[in-house]
Amino acid sequence: MKGKRKTLNVTDVMSAMEEMEFQRFLAPLKESLEAYRREQKGKKEATEQKKKDGKDKKTDGDDPDRSREEEAEEEEEKMEDEEVVEDEEVEN
Repeated sequence: MKGKRKTLNVTDVMSAMEEMEFQRFLAPLKESLEAYRREQKGKKEATEQKKKDGKDKKTDGDDPDRSREEEAEEEEEKMEDEEVVEDEEVEN
């Protein structure tokens, strides 16, 4: 409320936990958060590399041999990337 924001971020949650005297949970929570961020970063990098590799192989816009399953996987990865961005916005 002080910052006139509608969104909570990581700092807000950590501060509230300190105020409520839940310090013993802060260290494990921070470790879990860092592990989650590393995992999401790895997924994003893998997706970007896959897209880059796919673009290098393609010479004609759309590949007629591409299966629906591959298209669905790519769409799912795009959605996951968007969720990561939204999660990071909430945290910041």
